[in-house]
Formats: sequence, structure tokens, C-alpha cells
Amino acid sequence: MTTPHTTPGRARLPARPVVSAAAVARLPRWPLWLLCAAYALPGFFGRDPWKGDGLPFGVMWQIAAGHSTWLQPSIYGHPVGGGWLPYWLGAASIDLFGPWLGAITSSRLPFIALLALALMQTWYAAYHFALRDAAQPVQPAFATPISVKGYARAIADGALLTLLACLGLLGRGHETLPELAQLAGYSALLLGLSLVPTKPRASALALGSGLLILASSGAPWLALFAALLIAALISSQREAAPRFAPALAVASGLAFAMAILAVVHGSAVAQWPDFASIQHFFGTFAWFVWPAWPLAALAVWRWRESVGEWHVLAPLGLLLLACLAALLAARNVSTLVLALPAAAALAALALPVMRRGSLAALDWFSLLFFSLLALVIWVLWLAMLTGFPAKPAANIARLAPGFVAHFSLLPTLVALLATLSWAAVVAWRAGRHRHPLWKGMVLSAGGVTLVWVLVGTLWMPVLDYASTYRPLGRQLAAALRKHAGREAEAAGTCVTPVGLSLTQQALLGYWSHARFGPKTHGQRCGFVLVLPPRADTRSTPADAQPQSRAEASARRQAERGTRLWSGHRPGEPQERFSLYRSATTAP
Repeated sequence: MTTPHTTPGRARLPARPVVSAAAVARLPRWPLWLLCAAYALPGFFGRDPWKGDGLPFGVMWQIAAGHSTWLQPSIYGHPVGGGWLPYWLGAASIDLFGPWLGAITSSRLPFIALLALALMQTWYAAYHFALRDAAQPVQPAFATPISVKGYARAIADGALLTLLACLGLLGRGHETLPELAQLAGYSALLLGLSLVPTKPRASALALGSGLLILASSGAPWLALFAALLIAALISSQREAAPRFAPALAVASGLAFAMAILAVVHGSAVAQWPDFASIQHFFGTFAWFVWPAWPLAALAVWRWRESVGEWHVLAPLGLLLLACLAALLAARNVSTLVLALPAAAALAALALPVMRRGSLAALDWFSLLFFSLLALVIWVLWLAMLTGFPAKPAANIARLAPGFVAHFSLLPTLVALLATLSWAAVVAWRAGRHRHPLWKGMVLSAGGVTLVWVLVGTLWMPVLDYASTYRPLGRQLAAALRKHAGREAEAAGTCVTPVGLSLTQQALLGYWSHARFGPKTHGQRCGFVLVLPPRADTRSTPADAQPQSRAEASARRQAERGTRLWSGHRPGEPQERFSLYRSATTAP
């Protein structure tokens, strides 16, 4: 990378990277699209809702079934946060595709589109940032000139591969969570900022859409501060200051965010972090944003003379704002997903200035780590099927008692194809293909995708068996039919929940068709479902409410009666649900 220089009477010039014409070699589109598809699809299919995304699914299902209003999303009368947009998208998809695909699969289709939108917007944002003259490399005097668009395309490919390699996007990007809608909105802000200097109308559309998505997805405070940050960034650039359309879009988004805050008073309350929260944030950030954060830090350092340039300043501002929002979110790991697009865009700027030794170290780490992890997945899968090796098979039987593995041809073929593709990528990287800028992230993105595909094909049956509420809900439904008699109609038997979180009510209610009554009207229900509090409070669900004196009294009163049914999920005997007949309706 060249060093900046000054001449008398002239301003300090920004530094620029020095690359060869071969460094901007084009990455073929079909392998990149196939990689994105292999990354995005597993995790959305082949499983039931789990605790992580059970509550949002329950709200979507309640809205689609007519048990909750569209303007006040709730689960059995309990209002929930998270904004309107993600629930509306899921409920509308259930209404449209539910009769053919089922409620579970239908609710996930919009979120697949949101993940794809976030990936696409990150690529285009990095592309337009790299098109700026200050981000371009030094043109050689006598060698082959470097293509401006080719260089920008190579940087964008590197940004997309870096985003796919981020560990935090794996789980949080494949669940029906409001944060996934927020991710699409935040990546739209990144795209809008990249377009401000050159395409003001497209920039206004992206900025306005991003702010609207954020404000209507449960993050009105973040939308408010993002609008203020964008206004400050735009006003700091002389060439962008006269642009009217982006300023109007930011003002509209600011007004919309303030209107949302005035109506719902904000669904999330920020808390000033204590030392434990700060420690938790940095510990989570270290693995959640890996490998983007070390590359982003390197990019900021190597481009430090250009930190005021738009291609560095804009993504850095969004990254710092997302990190601040995650720090104030009271240990909500999902919020950190918003930092990934901006971190990936910054990390891509490190690719043309990285030393060969650093790239080799990153390649070796990715090769060894993901190859070993893939081998572990295959060995455990064989242990589930054959019982050999014995120790891993015994561990699986202990964690998922009663699970019987069955060989499935199609998932096994997909897993074999993914493993062979990984071997081909490793062979390609070990060959003579050393020049493209994006080469350093190929193994990282490919390794993450390989592990995700293997988990989604080979391990998904046992993971779903241990995490689903389907068998437990059906057992509850059978117990209600047995003891409710004519009360068990299509509308569902009324059950009073005691000690159950909203997520547990949503999942058990979906599978059992039971209708959980609000706590204030608990005596109207003929049955009581009790979940005693756990001794280990660290495993309490995030949406669980502190047990009040009234709940403790209701639990003691119910437990004095006759227990009609009791059950728990496989591997979680400490989470035992018990069904009692309500004392007010007992014969």
C-alpha cells in the first residue's frame, strides 16, 4: 500500500493499495450463487420451531389464525415486542402458502428472502464503495491497467465471502427472528450510503427503505439514531451535501421512527451496561463477528490516512453504531448480527493490503479447523447409525434418549456432494490460483458452508428430536381429549399456564391445539398446566417472566389436586410439565 505524501500548498493525499491486474480476476457467478444457496437454505427446512424462534412463529400463526390482531401482535392475549413487519410477513406467507406448504415452512419463506436480500445488498454496497476513486488501487505505469469495475467486483466478492464466513450469521441468520428483518434494513442503509455520492435517487430509496424496515421491526430507537448518524455523515461530505433526495429520505425515516416511538413507546429498553455486560459483549463479539472483525481492524489501520474518505467512514460509522446498540441491548446476542454487513465491507478493504503470510495463516486455520469439524460431524453421524465408535454413540444416546437414527439417501448424497466440493475448493486453493483478491476468504466461506450443510443434513434429525415440542404437544393433546370429553372441540381446550414462558405456550399450543388463557382469567379454564421453576436460573428462557406470588400460589393449589398427565422433552427431564384439573371445575 502506498504511503500518503504532501507537497507545499496541497492537502495530504490518501493512501492507495498496490495490486496487480491478475488480482481482479473474476470469480465465476455460478459457484458464488451455489455457495449462497447452500448457505441460505439449510436450517430453514427439515425442522420444527425451536425455543430460539418459537415465539415469533407462534405470533405469526396466531395472526394468521385470527387469534391476534395485525396492529397488536400477541400470543394468547400477551402483547409481544419485535415490531410489526416480521410478524406481518410471516402471517401473510402462512395465509398464502399455508394450505400447500404448511404453517411452519410458509412462515420461513419471507425470512429466506430477507437473508438473500441482506447478502445481495452487502455485495452491492461493497461494490459501490470500491468504485470510488479514493478506494481504487494505484494504476501501473507500464503494466496492464487495472479495471476499475473489475477491482470493485473483486472487493465486493471478498465482502460477500467474508459475510458468509461470519460465525454469528449461521444461527441467527437462519431463524424466523425480528433481527433478520433488521439485518435486511441495516444492510439497506449500508447500500444507501454507498450510493449517496453517485446515485442520489437510488440512495434515497435504499436509505428510506432501510429506516422504515428498522423502525417497523422492533428497532425504532436504532432507526432514530441511524438517521441522525446518516445525516451527520452526509453533511460532512461536501460533494454529497447538495443532494436533496437522500436528505429527504433520512428526514422521512426519522419522522417515521419518532412516530413509532410515540405509538409503541419502544419495544426494547436500553440499559447502561455494567462490567459483566461489557465483558459478555466483548466475549461474544470475538467469535460472533469472526473473521470479519480482525480484517476490519486491519483495514482501518492500513487505511488510516483515508479514514475520512467515504468508503471507510460510512461503513465504520454503521459498524460502531451497531456495536453500541448491541452493547446496550442487555446481553441480547441477536443484536450483534446488525454489525456483520458493515464489518464485512470494511474487511474486504483489508484484502488488497494483507501480507502473504497473513493470508496463508488464515487459509491454514480455515483448512484445518473446518476439515476437522467436518470429520467430527461425519464420525458422530456414523456413531448414530452403527453404534461405532461406542463412546460418541453413548454420548448421543445420553443427550437424546430414545432417538433412533435412520439412513436417508438424499441428505447423505447432499452431504457427500458438499464434502467433495470442499475437497475441490481446497485443491483449487492449493494450486496456482494465488492472485485474486477474494482468494483469502474462499476457504473460510466454503468451510462455514460445508459445516452448515453437514449439520443441516446429517445432524438435523437428532437436533430436531431433542429440540422440538411436537411429541410433547401431542401427548398433551391426547391427555386433554381423554379428560376433557366434549370440551375438546376444534377451538381448543382452555388451559391455565403456570410457570410457562410465552415460547413454551406458543409451541405447546400449536402442537396440542390447547388454548392458554390469560393469567387474569385463569380460573375460567378447566385445566392447569404447571412447569415448576428450575433450580438453575441460567437456563431460564429469555421471555420467561419472574414467578409472582400469585403464580406460586396457583402452582401450589394445582399441585394439591390430581395430576392427569406429566411429560418432558427427551434429554430434559428437569423440564417436566404436569397437567391438573382446575379446582373450580373439579367434580
